[in-house]
Amino acid sequence: MTLFAEHPYNRVMVFIDYRNIYEGCRFFEEYLGMDLFRLTQILVGTRDLIGAYIFDGKLPSSGGGDATVRMHNKFREQGFRVIARESLAIRDGKVVQKEVDVSLACEMLEHALLNHFDVAIVISGDRDFVPAMQKVQAAGKRVEVAAFEDVYNEECKRVADIYYLLDDIPFLILSNPSDAGEGPYE
Repeated sequence: MTLFAEHPYNRVMVFIDYRNIYEGCRFFEEYLGMDLFRLTQILVGTRDLIGAYIFDGKLPSSGGGDATVRMHNKFREQGFRVIARESLAIRDGKVVQKEVDVSLACEMLEHALLNHFDVAIVISGDRDFVPAMQKVQAAGKRVEVAAFEDVYNEECKRVADIYYLLDDIPFLILSNPSDAGEGPYE
């Protein structure tokens, strides 16, 4: 016997915090990249994908020649909806971004309240999303979380209905060594 009514939970939306996952991936080999299209397919499985969003920062007034803009365009070609806040800056050699987490949380809450999905898959280990995840669950939705072990927050694990370790999912790909140093934040 279960406390919850049986529900197919078939309609899925994916919300990717690109910077969080990118940082987690950097713990691996230098020439590994991420196939977010494959990762999304694996996590959604046989359920119905309603939408997949990637949230990231970009330099203010970036032209089409910026590596970040080219990467975002590639994601769009794959079918992702990219929300890129003009809030990216490099300070003391570290990439700093603002408004991105809030954008992801707002988008997830809006879609939950409009009943666009049954399951939100949050690909990030950032604890900042915990309050939004709890509100989504209070709206009767499930929340699944996926992150690398090194950037996984225990509170995210505790709140999630299901959690996945990205370390165990085959979505990392070898990149061309000639592309080294040309990543979106290099």
